[in-house]
Amino acid sequence: MIEKLNEPDQIEARIAGRLKARREALDLTLDQLAERAGVSRAMISRIERQESSPTAAVLGRLCAGLDITLSGLMAAIEDKSLVLLPREAQPQWRDPETGFERRAVTPAGTGSMVEIVEGRLPPGARIAYPLPADAYDQHILGQEGILTFESGPERFAIHAGDCLHCTLGQPHAFANETQAPCRYLIIIARRRPS
Repeated sequence: MIEKLNEPDQIEARIAGRLKARREALDLTLDQLAERAGVSRAMISRIERQESSPTAAVLGRLCAGLDITLSGLMAAIEDKSLVLLPREAQPQWRDPETGFERRAVTPAGTGSMVEIVEGRLPPGARIAYPLPADAYDQHILGQEGILTFESGPERFAIHAGDCLHCTLGQPHAFANETQAPCRYLIIIARRRPS
């Protein structure tokens, strides 16, 4: 059974959960938030435990104390547990220089720390990436053809059905050294929300 967001209890539960998660992310105690927001510690505690529903005024003060807008809070409580992004709506981009095609498979804005990208490399194409700003895990799953993946001195030939896991912390490159098209999926697992 899928919970409906428009049921009042569900909305209040999500508001309470989001307020508490934001307070904890900012490393604020109940007392510190009470001081910043001008709302009593006891009231904040009751709201977080879903024992009391905040008024619009109290919710506004809590949002100000947590450095978020009310609309930002409401967007964060939307039910994003089931989001379908049809293939025809998935953003695509083509590199005019190499012919590389990138399609963002996963729906944006869900808060997920996992991202799936489909890549297509034409024969003879190579794309080099510099040192990433943050190290992150990725799995490269071959779908069609043979993808060559380079990371530092390491080189891997990824065939259809092969899956390579790597933690990217250095420059790397994707190449199609064959005469046939190459298609692959990249499953990126970020260590914190992007």
